[in-house]
Amino acid sequence: MRSTVSLTKAADYDRDTVYNAVKTLLETLGGIEKFVAPGQRVLLKPNLLGVFKPEMAATTHPAIVYAVAKQIQEAGATVLIGDSPGIGDFKTVLKITGMQAVIDELRLQAVDFTPRAEYHDEQNLIGKSIELAAIFKDVDVVITLPKLKTHAQMTFTGALKNQFGCVPGLDKAKYHYKLKTRDWLAELMVDINLIVKPSLAIMDAITGMEGPGPSGGDPRHIGVLIASADLAAVDIIACSIINLPPETVPVSAAAAHRGYGVADLSHIDIVGEVWQQFEIADYKKVEHLVNILKLMPLPKFLMDWMQRYWSPRPKIIADKCIKCMKCRDVCPTEPPSIDPTKNWNADAKTCIKCYCCHEFCPVKAIDLPPTLLERFSPEKIVPTMTGFYYSLINRFKRS
Repeated sequence: MRSTVSLTKAADYDRDTVYNAVKTLLETLGGIEKFVAPGQRVLLKPNLLGVFKPEMAATTHPAIVYAVAKQIQEAGATVLIGDSPGIGDFKTVLKITGMQAVIDELRLQAVDFTPRAEYHDEQNLIGKSIELAAIFKDVDVVITLPKLKTHAQMTFTGALKNQFGCVPGLDKAKYHYKLKTRDWLAELMVDINLIVKPSLAIMDAITGMEGPGPSGGDPRHIGVLIASADLAAVDIIACSIINLPPETVPVSAAAAHRGYGVADLSHIDIVGEVWQQFEIADYKKVEHLVNILKLMPLPKFLMDWMQRYWSPRPKIIADKCIKCMKCRDVCPTEPPSIDPTKNWNADAKTCIKCYCCHEFCPVKAIDLPPTLLERFSPEKIVPTMTGFYYSLINRFKRS
């Protein structure tokens, strides 16, 4: 199986620049008419994480939404836009992210994802039935508009992970608590994509986020838009651009082993620009030990154990904390593992390392300090851990 991914240069977020870039991007894939038809209801799903201004690179830029929505309207379809933010109420998030201005100008329909419905799919791995936003029962086409960002827990967030926002409100935190590990969360995200069935992904990679995203990192200019009907292939190209091995990304790995989209770079046909011209060798990633060891032949039980005990534990930065209590409120454990009124460090016994507190802190006051082992170089850790593992295996065999 092969997939086609289109790339187009875009130097900045000038409205005309972005509109023309999106038009070129879509033309190389067959035009907007290939994905939408007159009279259809089309839902745009941008990344609206929370109350972040566009220049912070935590959310999809409004210029992208404008360009895509405008061209869908020109094709004769009706456009809706929705998401379930983690920080702030939906109306405030629309205003701060610049989406409300686009909605007003183009007369789009804003859809809060709070109303929910049950969806069933026999292909699901985590649960045959999942509660998602009810709107997906009432639209003809879903187009996802992710932002290219690195991610403190899931390593990378792009086209596939963007559909986790289809889970209403704090249900996301409940899944974090129930599923515990990144790998199971990744399987859930594939399940959600199987239900929502986005027809197209257009990734905002003009300015991405590097470092401890999805909200605590720093903006990094990349200068490209990426699009495909294959969401997994979009993520593979995006990871290649930022020099991130896709096999260390849980969602990409889950999609690969379940045959959801194309996971092999050699099986992706590139149209438009070549991805290598946008490659950034020093893009700051989340170099947790578990990501490094993912490349080694270690068993899953050992990986899960290391994820639990050797991953960074959140710490509140006292002089930045405004005591809004968002970290406490989104923590999925009961009682909350982190609470600014009690302790600056997350509870070592109860914290599940989901990093919801880090993701939803509006002032970047949650730090993820490296663990003792992570302070050593990967060149020393990997051989040491691998040798230790095989010595245990050999000792077991001799006994």
